[in-house]
Amino acid sequence: MTACSRCATPVEDGDLRCAICALPVPIAVAAVSRAPRAQILRCTDCAAAVAFDPAVQAPRCAFCGATMKVEHPVDPIETAQLRIPFIVDRETATASLRGWLGKRGFFAPKTLRDEAVLESFTPLCWAGWLVNATAAVAWTADSDADSHRSAWAPHAGQVSLGFHNIVVPASRGLDHGECRLLIPYYDLSQVVAVGRVDGEPHAGPADARVDGAMDGAMDGAMDGAMDGAMDGAMDGAMIESFDAQRSAARKQVQESIELTAKVRVEEHIPGRRFRNVHVACLLEGQTTDRVAFPAWVLAYRYRDVAYRAIVHGQRPEVVFGSSPKDWKKIALVMFGIAALIAVIAAIVWFARRGG
Repeated sequence: MTACSRCATPVEDGDLRCAICALPVPIAVAAVSRAPRAQILRCTDCAAAVAFDPAVQAPRCAFCGATMKVEHPVDPIETAQLRIPFIVDRETATASLRGWLGKRGFFAPKTLRDEAVLESFTPLCWAGWLVNATAAVAWTADSDADSHRSAWAPHAGQVSLGFHNIVVPASRGLDHGECRLLIPYYDLSQVVAVGRVDGEPHAGPADARVDGAMDGAMDGAMDGAMDGAMDGAMDGAMIESFDAQRSAARKQVQESIELTAKVRVEEHIPGRRFRNVHVACLLEGQTTDRVAFPAWVLAYRYRDVAYRAIVHGQRPEVVFGSSPKDWKKIALVMFGIAALIAVIAAIVWFARRGG
């Protein structure tokens, strides 16, 4: 990794321009021609993407079982340089799922916890960007401050904000909604370089960026991701490749920063009420780390119907997913509601008739 000659922003391998000032980055033609291109296994059904390792015979998707195809992208695919270790083991994940199945509420089948058959346990390291940035944020909004006779008055301003440890999902094995449910519970201080052997010191806080861990991870990102897939954390875990290529990565990061800025500027808007908040962000500095986040993807079957649940890789109490409904109970409740409405309607009708 080098620095931009104009603004000193870190420039990553493969970047054509600086992310901040857009200064073109000179790239040696020979280096580009020899740059390795990741081979990606793409599921033809659910579109999950994982790095391809010829030593692991995996012609079918680990998530849905569909046939996978090999992609050879021209643009380099992002690969994780850092990872957050698993804390939840297989037995704990299984127990968490059983407990979750037993607490699905009144409309869940009574026998769900006991009759559900666990079919697969997949430890997954899903892909995400960890962004730290500073930006000048210009905002506009309508507020009740100085509105006088009107309900609203226009306001505008500019503020410099720092954005720390923003996690931007880049997974296809998990959708963005599932990733958002997992993100708040990760301990980012436990981040380590991919390929680190257990017992070695951690890479430190995510926003401190340890240069040694990053440089070593950069040199062997793909080899470390596949050869030491979890390195003492969880055997058999898959480190997912990033769904978006480099050309699309910065757009997703920019959108995430703008969404965060839209919330952060609310404290700078005068008045007690406001609406129509809009922001424009001019990045002044940005660093982006590629991190693999741990999660358990569990597939279970209840009465010949397949369902999927997600267990957090560090917090076993965080469980969510799909589950069956007892339609007999739902029908009884609907019938009871209909009967109650009919009784009320009859009472009202007789009351009006009697009057």
